[in-house]
Amino acid sequence: MFGLQRLLRLAGVLALTLGLSACISTRAYVDNSLGDPNYAALKKPAQPQPVQLLFEFQSKGVANAHATDFLKSSVYEQVSQSGLFSQVSYLPVPSGKKLTVSINNVPATDDAVSKGVGVGLTFGLVGTGITDLYVCTASYLSPGREPVTKEIKHSIYSTVGNKAGPPGLKPLSLDQAVRTVVAQMLGKALQEIDDSSDLAQ
Repeated sequence: MFGLQRLLRLAGVLALTLGLSACISTRAYVDNSLGDPNYAALKKPAQPQPVQLLFEFQSKGVANAHATDFLKSSVYEQVSQSGLFSQVSYLPVPSGKKLTVSINNVPATDDAVSKGVGVGLTFGLVGTGITDLYVCTASYLSPGREPVTKEIKHSIYSTVGNKAGPPGLKPLSLDQAVRTVVAQMLGKALQEIDDSSDLAQ
């Protein structure tokens, strides 16, 4: 897929190397530094206003259309459920208010595919770990005021073959892990924007 495209390419290499891809498992673990969003704790405005939502997912700083399409509805739903806005629209709103969200996946572990070949040749007995870093930049613009921009960082740890995951973290599918990371980063960003902007006024 997107941020973890390297891991999926790695799995393809294993399949070609062994012809036994089902014998080698891949697991993803979300770092526990952020936790799940708590929108009930937001201050929230007495009279919420509509906002235009702009979202883009990037891989190493380059726009990734497939990942953007995959996550766009989840981001929309989360912003809507936050209670900070009366309506969330992909189109401009009369007030001119905008919420721009970008998520950039920056791999922290190099040469994942070549590591995967080694895992394949050992039939998964020797595993490997992969770390993907994610940076969420959320910017809220209310006309006549300075934009409020927050940056939140997060990580996914993935294991292939006979490699233990980080202690205390629950193994997830790749899709689940990415959706969880996006939800947690966006929740934290909205909380910080709520604390630093005129939203609750």
